[in-house]
Amino acid sequence: MKKYLCLTLMVSWAVPVFSQTTAGGRAAGMAGAAANLSDIFAAFHNQAGLAGIEKFSIGIFNETSFMLSNVSTRGLAVAMPVSNGVITAQFQYYGYAAYNEKRGGLAYARKFGENIKAGLQLDYFGVAIGEGYGSRSAVTFEGGVQAELLEGFFLAAHVCNPMRVKIAAYNDERLPAILKFGLAYQPSDKVFITAESEKVIDRANRIKAGAEYEIVSKFFLRTGIASNPFNTSFGFGWMIDSFKVDLAASYHRQLGYTPNVSLVWVAK
Repeated sequence: MKKYLCLTLMVSWAVPVFSQTTAGGRAAGMAGAAANLSDIFAAFHNQAGLAGIEKFSIGIFNETSFMLSNVSTRGLAVAMPVSNGVITAQFQYYGYAAYNEKRGGLAYARKFGENIKAGLQLDYFGVAIGEGYGSRSAVTFEGGVQAELLEGFFLAAHVCNPMRVKIAAYNDERLPAILKFGLAYQPSDKVFITAESEKVIDRANRIKAGAEYEIVSKFFLRTGIASNPFNTSFGFGWMIDSFKVDLAASYHRQLGYTPNVSLVWVAK
């Protein structure tokens, strides 16, 4: 009974982690409002954004929740353009030996005409507790679309785990279904403004908004705000030859700062 109880608590803890990790310093600097972003870390946020990748790319990130090393998340994504789209593999790891979560995915994304992008990803999710308490895993899927409705105006939608797959038989524990809907406006090549609504089934709706400004060539400033829980964020990034470095931090009034750093390499 104790073993089942621990696994139930483990899965319950996995629910917010499954839905709230922010991959990449660019998205983190804009409070996680990433449904309309198009870069390699779209593999973690909205696979439609992968369709804009034109060269072989590798991205890595690390997010340390509230400056605590045992609750940090590390991730890797590799994207390869093919004749009709982009294939991407991603992996992320949260936690430490006594408790950890693993998530991996294989995605395909492509453009449909000039204004529509779509992507689909098959996901594996595993969660484990040390000291012999065991582990659980499940396979699910996610996907999304991005569209430019008018010049400079964008819409995005994303769904993750719509079937709410079961991860533990005891107490019918299931991974959450997550729905996101976003709007974005790009008034010029230097300014990008985005907002989205994220709904995790059985939890309060979360609103996120962010902005990015290219203050000088290849150097970007970012800020954002989110609700449920309320936090603010800021960050910056710069491009150096084939590399892009992004640094960001979000701030929770009770729990403090969560830094995020990412590095992307793009083949020439």
